[in-house]
Amino acid sequence: MAELHEFECPRNLYEKLIRDNQRLEKEISGDNLFTLISTATSLQPWIKNSPLSSSETMNRVMRKIVRHPYFKLCKDIFEAKKYFKLEVDDDGYPTMIVDDDRFDVHEFRNEVVNLYNNFFKLK
Repeated sequence: MAELHEFECPRNLYEKLIRDNQRLEKEISGDNLFTLISTATSLQPWIKNSPLSSSETMNRVMRKIVRHPYFKLCKDIFEAKKYFKLEVDDDGYPTMIVDDDRFDVHEFRNEVVNLYNNFFKLK
């Protein structure tokens, strides 16, 4: 049976974010991390340009998302204002390095996905 991935609404992109997160959990790589960052950043305009944006509750939740430091970091990386390195130590512990800041990749990815989990639970 064929698998279909539609990209017609914010929910479709959110489901891609979930798949990106699962892929990153299984295989830590710079490519998978960048894909998660790109999808998380791309979701914001999808929501903004959808009928969801007419709800004041949804607008409040989106304002909270775009003000979150991890979302801002995703957007800066996506727009090439900042760059990251992925370091995996000898024990397999992944760290994302941006400028002089270090981020636990597992915490980062979970926090980014949770921002949107809250949004889509309200919807």
